[in-house]
Amino acid sequence: MRKSAFASLIAIAVLLLAMVPIASAAPLSAAEGTPNDTDSSPTGYYIFHHDESFDIHTHGPGTQHDFDAVLRTGGIFDQVTVQHLENGDTADIRDGGHELVLHFHTYGGIDGVHFVVHNGDKLHLNLKLDDTLIPTTEIYMGPEGKNPKHNPFTLVL
Repeated sequence: MRKSAFASLIAIAVLLLAMVPIASAAPLSAAEGTPNDTDSSPTGYYIFHHDESFDIHTHGPGTQHDFDAVLRTGGIFDQVTVQHLENGDTADIRDGGHELVLHFHTYGGIDGVHFVVHNGDKLHLNLKLDDTLIPTTEIYMGPEGKNPKHNPFTLVL
């Protein structure tokens, strides 16, 4: 009886763990639209998808902030261009093009990156603000500013 109960608990735990990627996935439609963040937007990450490409902006009005992000895909990051970066800000492609690592020191303005993902079916995002995972309430997707349920999270392409 104990072995059967233990086996059932293990099976339930495995099933729950298998569901985690599904639960943290967001549809690409959540980010669809052209960028509409402004200098008066609140501190956070702004994520947009339009015309086969992505824009990720960071904004930290007033106080200086360090934004660090790791984006991963099974595809390849391409056509990466940076926007409004200052000295020390970086956007590096690693792991044969499967990883894009960002570091933006943002204050009083908007920093960003524009890119395309080729041959990928998912985009995994791990977003930090000042060395801690940023709350999902400070991640804004698309022109409606939808928040993901989790951070890190995945966009299904």
